[in-house]
Amino acid sequence: MSSPLHDQVVAALGTVNDPEIKRPITDLGMVDTVEIDDAGLVRLTVLLTVAGCPLKDTINRDVTTAVGGVPGVTGVELELGVMTAEQRAGLKDILSDGKAQREIPFAQPGSLTKVFAIASGKGGVGKSSVTVNLA
Repeated sequence: MSSPLHDQVVAALGTVNDPEIKRPITDLGMVDTVEIDDAGLVRLTVLLTVAGCPLKDTINRDVTTAVGGVPGVTGVELELGVMTAEQRAGLKDILSDGKAQREIPFAQPGSLTKVFAIASGKGGVGKSSVTVNLA
């Protein structure tokens, strides 16, 4: 059974949005553990979507501020982890609302079709000649 303080902490975490996805971290499955001791110290683990997330400092600050503002919380110890491949697949399902992803046939392993992109920032550099020679 969860305590009222635990419920308040989880509700506060629900106000923290992932800075890139713009949805609550609780809805995205990013909150792994929440433990509260008798003194009101909150220890929690938040899972980043990828290792080396460039916005981890923002997430750290937002989570610490939100949880630290809950009455009865005396301190916050936040550990940042990284989602497993299975957890990222679950996140992908959440973000796609369960819809199947469209597959690109020539991107499948074993496909004989190859795609090459020919580009340049200026004219007269031989893009058409290279394209014709590749065909």
